[in-house]
Amino acid sequence: MSGASSADVSVRSVLAAVAGDIRAQADLLNELDGASGDGDLGVTMSLAATALLRALESLPPGGVAEALRACGAAVAREAPSTSGTLVATGLLRAAGAAMDESEPAAELAARFAAAVDGIQERGGAEVGSKTMLDALVPARDAANRAAAAGEASAAVLAAAAAAADTGAALTVEMRPKHGRAGWLADRSAGHEDAGARMVAIALASAAEHTASAASLQ
Repeated sequence: MSGASSADVSVRSVLAAVAGDIRAQADLLNELDGASGDGDLGVTMSLAATALLRALESLPPGGVAEALRACGAAVAREAPSTSGTLVATGLLRAAGAAMDESEPAAELAARFAAAVDGIQERGGAEVGSKTMLDALVPARDAANRAAAAGEASAAVLAAAAAAADTGAALTVEMRPKHGRAGWLADRSAGHEDAGARMVAIALASAAEHTASAASLQ
């Protein structure tokens, strides 16, 4: 990793940790997805996580945008399902976001906001439809508030993770409106949305590992 910046090393290590934690929760994601879908979200996200890890292993030194772009391209190529495509879109939008890189926390919030906006545009859903957006949008808003308040990157992610967890929990009371889940709305009653819980798991992992990395600096 010689020649890579500390921010580059950090984002790569955090992405790798998140991928590992997502794979570890594959059974839970499959179980939740079975309530209103095909029951294979955990399988799809494991494929996406493996693709991301391989991309990171073969990626030469570079910046944060390069790492995000490589991961997004790998997920799009190797996990081309609806959820995989949305995750890939988020990574690619985050990579292409324009911002002032001199403020790490503000950059993080801006990249995350770009990812969420891209996912919302690509998926065509809205908050309240029992999708991953019910975790992503409150997480984005919380991250923006924390960054605007001058918080460090670890605190920005912690705020996003807490908001995503609350958002995912609230999907228990929602009815899905899109795709296969919309056809099976009654069956999903009383269950969290799998995509929203996946977002909460990913952000909790990112927050934990970012905080750990910060404590070692």
